[in-house]
Amino acid sequence: MRVAFFGYAWNPELRIDAYMAETIDSFARAGADVDVFLGNQLSQAYGIYGLNETVPTDKLARIIGAAEYDAAISFNNSMLIPKVTDAITGRIVTVIVDEPEHLFDYEGLGPYAAFHRDIEIVAMSTALERRLRAEVAGVEGRLHFRMPATHADLEARSAEAVYPISWIASYVGDLNLDQYLNLTIEKPDFHDLTVRCLDIVEKDGDLRSIKAEKGADAALIASLPWSFEYFQAQMLNILTNRSRVEVVERLSPHGLALFGNPGWRRLLTHNAAVLSALQPGPALTKHAELRGVYNASKIAINLPQAHVAQDAVQYRVTDVMASNALMITKHNPTSDLYRAFGADCPIPTYSDLAELESLCVHYLANETARRKIVEQCNRLVATGFSFVERAADLLRMVGLEARTTAPRGGVRRIDLRMLSA
Repeated sequence: MRVAFFGYAWNPELRIDAYMAETIDSFARAGADVDVFLGNQLSQAYGIYGLNETVPTDKLARIIGAAEYDAAISFNNSMLIPKVTDAITGRIVTVIVDEPEHLFDYEGLGPYAAFHRDIEIVAMSTALERRLRAEVAGVEGRLHFRMPATHADLEARSAEAVYPISWIASYVGDLNLDQYLNLTIEKPDFHDLTVRCLDIVEKDGDLRSIKAEKGADAALIASLPWSFEYFQAQMLNILTNRSRVEVVERLSPHGLALFGNPGWRRLLTHNAAVLSALQPGPALTKHAELRGVYNASKIAINLPQAHVAQDAVQYRVTDVMASNALMITKHNPTSDLYRAFGADCPIPTYSDLAELESLCVHYLANETARRKIVEQCNRLVATGFSFVERAADLLRMVGLEARTTAPRGGVRRIDLRMLSA
């Protein structure tokens, strides 16, 4: 069984994230030989839009066709251009983990173009389901809702808690945002635009007013190789960072251990709370490392990024539910937590950062109550949420069966830069 995996990596090392890595490993454990492609190598410099002219797509299609893949798994529509989809011998499933403005749009036809092709679609939130039904006629039979997968370390149940509160959180940004921030330094008009847009987003929650006015600000945004929605998402990312710094300042006195990406280093010289909370060592990149932190924590918190659909459940939420830590996340009455686990889902939630701090203090002082909720959450994700089960599920969607008794398959990285050599 041969499977093409179409992922992406927004870092200079071209390292895929822990969850894609676990998904790939699970396909190999199911007996598949997996070839990994990075869709950002097929796109232009700003990430998700346009085609990279240095990649010969005819040659790429011939290589993919010759491989005779039994299936292809894409994340966020990575690699899904007609030449590639036509070259895939088997069925294709695309797993949508972000909002539409974060999906690859190689052809400039908008984020929904790929969904009109005959492919299976996994939506990771109810909000995504609604948007896909509204935008893509006849999608219902190909649309599947799934919660994030995880892994339960049963052997770690007796582990001692080292961290009162842990938070694995990025100081948000990627190569795309960094390139834009360079514009704000180099060009005064983009600097002024950013200041205005951040004020509007903080007040209104979005930039609809700028889009509706169709004035100079909208024209300047349109000059970027991004969609308006993607620019708006980047403004929301900046606001997310402001909130995350406030969380650190509130929880650092209560024993917060912050595990972050290199972006946090920008704050070390002028923010004492970040310096106190940020744990030394390299950023955690493997799923086992993330789980190790949760299993050594009493509490683990979640602050969703501002651009993420409010009913969506992040990967870290199910990870913590499967661990020794108590998950505390932001309140939303329509959260998919209640769709998946019922109206009585036991996870404590907060409405503002003051309530988050209060809940952390309460459960640190009430170990019996904390353990009771942890055990309830462990039971909720005990079956149906593992990466192995999810891989088997995705294979079924494309007409294949996981081979539990077969030898482990191999994993091969296909570097698209080599095609232009």
